[in-house]
Amino acid sequence: MHEAQKILIVEGSGRGFLSHYAHALALGLHEAGRRVRLVTAQRDELAGWPAPFERRASLRPGIAGWLDAMAETRSFGPDVVHFQWLADPVGAALYVHRARRRGVAVLYTPHNLLPHRGRWMTMPLFRRLYRVFDRIIARDAHMMWAAHEMLGVDLDHMTTITGSPNIIAHPRAPRRLPDEAPSRRPGEIRALHFGHGCERKGLEPMLRALAGRDCPENLHLVLAGAGVARSIGADVIAAARRRVRISIIGRYLEPDEVGGLFAATDLVTMPYAKLCRSPILDLAATFRKPVLRTDRVEATRFVEGEHGLTVANADAGAFVDVLVRLARNPGSVAAMHDALGHGPGFAGEVARLAAAHASLYDRAVRDLAAQRQTAAVGPLAAAVGK
Repeated sequence: MHEAQKILIVEGSGRGFLSHYAHALALGLHEAGRRVRLVTAQRDELAGWPAPFERRASLRPGIAGWLDAMAETRSFGPDVVHFQWLADPVGAALYVHRARRRGVAVLYTPHNLLPHRGRWMTMPLFRRLYRVFDRIIARDAHMMWAAHEMLGVDLDHMTTITGSPNIIAHPRAPRRLPDEAPSRRPGEIRALHFGHGCERKGLEPMLRALAGRDCPENLHLVLAGAGVARSIGADVIAAARRRVRISIIGRYLEPDEVGGLFAATDLVTMPYAKLCRSPILDLAATFRKPVLRTDRVEATRFVEGEHGLTVANADAGAFVDVLVRLARNPGSVAAMHDALGHGPGFAGEVARLAAAHASLYDRAVRDLAAQRQTAAVGPLAAAVGK
């Protein structure tokens, strides 16, 4: 019976959600009894964190990174290689060809279907690339549909595995508050707006609406992330600050700082105008923090009144009304926090994710072995027939 006992996970960024997700997946597979090696970029921001599985921060930028990936494949001898998001379709196709010749099944999780830069120019190359992998793993049904419609990927060639556990949420993960984080006041309800600055995340409309409200003194809005408020005028921020306490940490946060911020917050705000399936929802749920979101923020699982509350998109006034109401009724926030404690938690989410991947890896190994056997028997059968 063919099983994927040795798994090589390749994540080339070494930063942000992709790295955190890959670490969580590797941990789950290790705990499930599989031998795992995680290969990341040389600048891996989690390189100093302890890990019970093999880990190499060895991937160089550009073409050299593919040579590094192939060297790791030769030295580790995996049954399966699992790539996270890729930006180089040519290098990836060459790697897959060589790996499959060695009898290694290669899978791909496209956290974005196409790169942000040059996406239309590279689309023909990615259309071909998606067909050479043994399996494509879609993180939700929408991505599977888009891959089928935009890139022509056969639905039978894809598998959906949902959930976004983040190693930051591990109970024993390092945590510290950023130096800029203000001290907490008695009775404070701290609302966190987290992530890179983007106009479509709805922060400016939310601030404008706050500027026109009588806000309770216990409400404290923390804006954190690289350029989180860079597109917002100083006058808008100043007007909102006359109504509510606002702290801004406008830089990229280290993983332990992210953990510290989520642990110290009461509520996460996501007033997004853009349609997205954000891993912030999963991170907040694991930290047992309710989320106030618009209906543009999609979730694999979101129980209204337990995981948080949902407000119609493009109604910043209604969004702020709910935020103010929650601040004035901290017991409702505490009730959602307690309800989230009955969920699967970090360990449960990681175990579920690993089990789904392990089953898929085993199937990919069996399918590849069958293909290689058919290819080997074909010429022999032809010769015998003569």
